[in-house]
Amino acid sequence: MDLNRVLRLSAAGLLGLALLGVAGALGDDYIPGPVRTFLAVVPADPLAAELLRCQKLGSEAAGNPSCEEAWAENRTLFFSPNLSPER
Repeated sequence: MDLNRVLRLSAAGLLGLALLGVAGALGDDYIPGPVRTFLAVVPADPLAAELLRCQKLGSEAAGNPSCEEAWAENRTLFFSPNLSPER
């Protein structure tokens, strides 16, 4: 065996032992604390609401003028780097 292979196997073995040690140290006494959740404050965005509505329509949205207008505005916002997201 060459030296590189021996070093790689040794490193993998040490890593495995370290992981085994951590798992053993945590063991059964590890009780995670309570999970804190925060509600995201999402500003009302009429364009996003309209795009979501059109997405739910599926293929019926193809002929819907309201959806086509929302898609056009979304394309304009996406491809225009000079426009601010606040419109």
